[in-house]
Amino acid sequence: MKKLLLALAFSTAAILPSASALAADLDVPPPPPVEELRPATYDWTGLYVGAWVGATCVEGELTEHTAGPPPVDVIWENSGCGAKGGVMAGYNHQFNSWVVGLEADWGMSGEITSNEETFGDFAMSMDHIATFRGRWGVAFDDTLLFATGGLAYARADVDGIIAADPDHLKGNHWGWTIGGGVEHAVTDSFRLRLDYLYTRFNGDDYYSTACAVTCDFTVEDFDDHEVRLGAIWAF
Repeated sequence: MKKLLLALAFSTAAILPSASALAADLDVPPPPPVEELRPATYDWTGLYVGAWVGATCVEGELTEHTAGPPPVDVIWENSGCGAKGGVMAGYNHQFNSWVVGLEADWGMSGEITSNEETFGDFAMSMDHIATFRGRWGVAFDDTLLFATGGLAYARADVDGIIAADPDHLKGNHWGWTIGGGVEHAVTDSFRLRLDYLYTRFNGDDYYSTACAVTCDFTVEDFDDHEVRLGAIWAF
């Protein structure tokens, strides 16, 4: 028995150096760098510009002030839907997963509201639409969910009002806006956005003596709902 144990011991001693040499010859790859183990994170900080198109719906009324006698106010429906488009620019700053920023946009619309009632044939569009808003959001790597709010302005154009023939009377409407949306980075410098804005505009008085009879009416306070798709280039 002792002879068998001694034989096994000598055999193991002879094999170990060979196994050690074989292990040394194996090409074991090094572990990957620490940087390769970290997930890539999109950086939302920086300036950007873009363009947008959207669908909009307005809900409101128009009041005609007739001279009489006696003076009478006639109220007409001033509601409808149309299309808008424009440009935007802004700046974001990211704190961990939180993103804050400022954005301004400008645009214009086609015909939004129209009324074809008897003695009330008119249409309204917007020559200028502008907002200046703050933005607050949460970034999930290359996707941003955000809320927004701020000031709004519209230069409206009303054409063909009330038994007369004014040619595109203009009015100024100030208001406030609030909304939110989602933005996704397709590449480091190109992003797509889908958002919604609700805007409440104050009314304005429209007056002209250039009509067949004097034109005197008020576009009352109105609501504007819009959904927009934007393309953004980041710097």
